[in-house]
Amino acid sequence: MGGLIYLMTALMAMASVGVSVDDLGRTVKFRILVDKVMQPERGWVTEEWMVREAAEAGFNVYCPRVGYDRLEEVRRVAEWCRKYGIFHMVWMRGSLRAPEGKEAEGKRLVWSIGAEQPLWSPNSDELWNWMTRYIVEYAKISAEIPSLIGVFLDFENYAPGRKEGNLYSLSYDDLIMRKFAEAKGIDLPRLPLDRRKRWLEERGLHEEFREFQVKLWRERCRALREAVDRYNPRFRFCVYPAPGTPFIVEAIYPEWATEQAPLILADACTYGRPGPLPEAESLRRNREKLLQRMEIPRKAGINFIYIGGIDPVVRGADPEFCGKNAVMISEITGGYWVFYEGPKYKIDHPDYFKWFSWANRAISEGRFDAWHEPRQTPEHLIPQRLFSRAIETVKRLNPPAVKRERVKFEEVKLRGENLVLVAAEAGRPPSRRDRSLRCR
Repeated sequence: MGGLIYLMTALMAMASVGVSVDDLGRTVKFRILVDKVMQPERGWVTEEWMVREAAEAGFNVYCPRVGYDRLEEVRRVAEWCRKYGIFHMVWMRGSLRAPEGKEAEGKRLVWSIGAEQPLWSPNSDELWNWMTRYIVEYAKISAEIPSLIGVFLDFENYAPGRKEGNLYSLSYDDLIMRKFAEAKGIDLPRLPLDRRKRWLEERGLHEEFREFQVKLWRERCRALREAVDRYNPRFRFCVYPAPGTPFIVEAIYPEWATEQAPLILADACTYGRPGPLPEAESLRRNREKLLQRMEIPRKAGINFIYIGGIDPVVRGADPEFCGKNAVMISEITGGYWVFYEGPKYKIDHPDYFKWFSWANRAISEGRFDAWHEPRQTPEHLIPQRLFSRAIETVKRLNPPAVKRERVKFEEVKLRGENLVLVAAEAGRPPSRRDRSLRCR
């Protein structure tokens, strides 16, 4: 059986040689591996065997998680991808850490609540010079080695400090405040960070400020797209998270999606199960979420390809579920991507790659009903670690005596994994009162 799987996946990799970048996401589904499992085996340096193993498993895009700034390594990975008949995307963050001190003073990201994070503002030259320097180099390499098809930009907010979401929303940094005041010909007082949005609103200027900042974002995005197009107008930008932040929707959508290069939108809403639900129900709910969220770029009228994400580290994303999730996603979108973290290469990686290989074969053969197949492996809906922890917690409890009277509790907001106990009696069905416990 193992030899047959190897032969079939090897044939899939060879069949990919005739696929062009224009086919991906259209007639051929994206099957992207963002590698955080094999790379650590060699100190986060990509080696040829990693690309070969990804290709043999039926992935058609290999994307190392680390190495965006090692251009010779980018070139080597592109060559290996060409050798094994697949494509390469470079993963890099869409944010750059800003240092402490005067160098970045007034140029850091400032949220509307007045919180400043140690990131260069989306209005800073430092951020855009850094992104442009690397992405234009990738475009140059892609013109020489066509297996390099684009860049996968991660706009998740990993920086410390108070925040309002992923990157980016409007920033209220000194740079943009001064530029706006100069453009309007108004005097700008020295304002605390948490007073800036209110000051603009009180003067009826906030909407103009928003339009002004978005216009500058679009100019920056357009300049980068034009710089890339000088070397390769078919170079793809793939952005996460989709459908997108205000920066992605209002600036990236109209400027990076072109007739020759559709914007690739990577959604994470399908990373795992939406709760401790059986496989079939989880897949159905993931499908509904994707269909709803895809409407945002569709209504924007841009040239785009939507792909759903999978992350084995999240709750319920066991190997079989990941494989079926990949097929389900690919049935209704341009393909799927795996943020491949969690498995250990010598422990459970083989199980995950067995199911991803199964999924990639089904997708390549157009057997999209495969995600409806009966479950083959045991399904553990309650993680063992949570169950064990719950038992220990119950042992330490000293519950009060049960009183047969109605008790009203204040609403409590819970997040993450929580233990909820409901007193009941053996042999007695729950009363209407017992059933009134609501979790939202």
